[in-house]
Amino acid sequence: MIEPTSPRPDAATAIFNLPDYRVIDTEVLAFGQRRIRVVSTAEAGCPSCGVISTRVHSRRPQGLRDIPVAGPVEVVWAKRRFFCDEYLCPRRTFTEETAQVPRRARSTQRLREALVAAVIGSGRAAAEAAVSFGVSWWLVQRPWIPRR
Repeated sequence: MIEPTSPRPDAATAIFNLPDYRVIDTEVLAFGQRRIRVVSTAEAGCPSCGVISTRVHSRRPQGLRDIPVAGPVEVVWAKRRFFCDEYLCPRRTFTEETAQVPRRARSTQRLREALVAAVIGSGRAAAEAAVSFGVSWWLVQRPWIPRR
């Protein structure tokens, strides 16, 4: 399935193909693993009042687990914290979230969907799916609720 992540994505973003994210840097680590640094391209709204914010308070790197893309990958998301511009809102700052990486998630939604498909769709054991995706058995066993 091909989903464009922006109107004219660069080559790395097109290959990585994670909706609402843009690749800003890549590097090859030991044993063929790749580190992919990404930023979100989606608008961020305050979870309390819903006001869209553009004022960035700070950024922090957040590691994410994702599906292997031509081998194992380490995804580092430059997650932004925004100021809430609504003066009546009790929340002063909030962090961004996307459909692929919901609040407090440490793995992408497409990894979770691929794990479910590997276990349920193909009838593989949870431990076997965990080894093939390079994740822990606990991540495969964790209850999965699809987003709507």
